[in-house]
Amino acid sequence: MKKIATFIFMIVFSTCIFAQITVATTDLPTSASKIRLSTATTVGSINYAATGANYNWDFSTLVATSQTIDTFVAVTATSIYYYPSFITSANQAEKQPNVNLGIMTLSNEYNFYKNATASYAMIGYGAQFSVIPVPIPLKYDNPDVMYKFPLNYNNTDSSVSKGSVSLPTLGYFGEKKNRKNLVDGWGTLTTPYGTFQVLRVKSVINVTDSLHLDTIMTFPINITRAITEYKWIAKNIGYPLLTITETSTAGLPATKTYVYVDSLRQFAGIEPIKDISKTELKLYPNPAKDQITIEYNLNTTAEVDISVYDLTGKKVKTLLKKEQNRGSYELPVNLLSDGFNKGIYFIKLNVDNNTIVKKLVVM
Repeated sequence: MKKIATFIFMIVFSTCIFAQITVATTDLPTSASKIRLSTATTVGSINYAATGANYNWDFSTLVATSQTIDTFVAVTATSIYYYPSFITSANQAEKQPNVNLGIMTLSNEYNFYKNATASYAMIGYGAQFSVIPVPIPLKYDNPDVMYKFPLNYNNTDSSVSKGSVSLPTLGYFGEKKNRKNLVDGWGTLTTPYGTFQVLRVKSVINVTDSLHLDTIMTFPINITRAITEYKWIAKNIGYPLLTITETSTAGLPATKTYVYVDSLRQFAGIEPIKDISKTELKLYPNPAKDQITIEYNLNTTAEVDISVYDLTGKKVKTLLKKEQNRGSYELPVNLLSDGFNKGIYFIKLNVDNNTIVKKLVVM
């Protein structure tokens, strides 16, 4: 009898170990997520498209060639010019690297997301063109739903998103995106970072970009992109453990990228990535009626600009603009004498082009 009970226990225990997981909103990024990612240029002869139930994906031979830190922030930590489009519709923003397009450079780029109980979706994005003095937001008419929760094996869903934006003195840009998602596998994933129980999500995305530059184009040009994403998602990581992306632009052969969550690695001739963003900004009391104190610190001598903006992104007042030495500072502000009415404002601290934004409620 004891042997039978032990046998049954082992069967139940094994089933629990290898049962498929369920992914929820808490398993995706938050507005404070910082994820170290390694990029690999090859996975050898591994068939990454293979999948199924209780599948074992072995990517232990991935060779990292570079690393980045993917940073998510609150919408209020991005440009003021993005607030009207995303302050109420998104709850996090993902910083993107600058892009050199030859005729212009894109900077101040962010993707905006909404992580909610029912889904994780991209709401839109924004960038600053080097030939335009302010950042330009592009918000989708419908969210690009990347995952619907709870995420389980064999789930399917789809979404269609589009948006366009005028480019002052240039023309316009538009995008249409059609996404189909399928949770096509579950099991065990092994990468150089470790071994995890995962769900595998395959997304087929068709994108059409439309661009018209008034000064050099008679007709707009449309560029199509066919994208297939394979993502392996585990519990409590806050980011897909591995993402393999195939991208074909205008019908050309697909390029492939391999990105996985990793620990710190040192590459020959490259310094380790350091987080140099140490400046802090505090407001108190908040909410406030008649006076607040703005507290901040500087880790080096820098040009400091502290300004106030309203909900529309309009600058209300510049409180401080000068060079200051390294140290801690307090700036008292009399809300009554400075003409602040009841409402919501944003205090923006700019230190040598690095920005921190805090919300202030005036009662």
